[in-house]
Amino acid sequence: MSYQDYQAALGDLKKDADAWSALAETFTSVQTIVEGCAMARYEMDGVGHMVGAEENYIDAHSTFLTLTGEASTVLDQIAQKLLTTKRYYEEADGYSAWLLDQS
Repeated sequence: MSYQDYQAALGDLKKDADAWSALAETFTSVQTIVEGCAMARYEMDGVGHMVGAEENYIDAHSTFLTLTGEASTVLDQIAQKLLTTKRYYEEADGYSAWLLDQS
């Protein structure tokens, strides 16, 4: 692998991390929208309440909130791991250069 290829790979790690981070931000926005979709108590009519539709909606809403929150967290963790990997490679490159200078 040439030095240019190595630098390109580091750039690709940064681009990938940015993409994952942007996706995490998107899910944070989605979670805000989902929060706004909460149903006020007794907003559904009596029939909907009696047949369990209200409870189903509340359960589904809770599930969506959980999933969008977890997605945002996990996607951000992926972005951070990619940036950490990039940093480790850069540090290794710096250490290699230092070793060469010592000889």
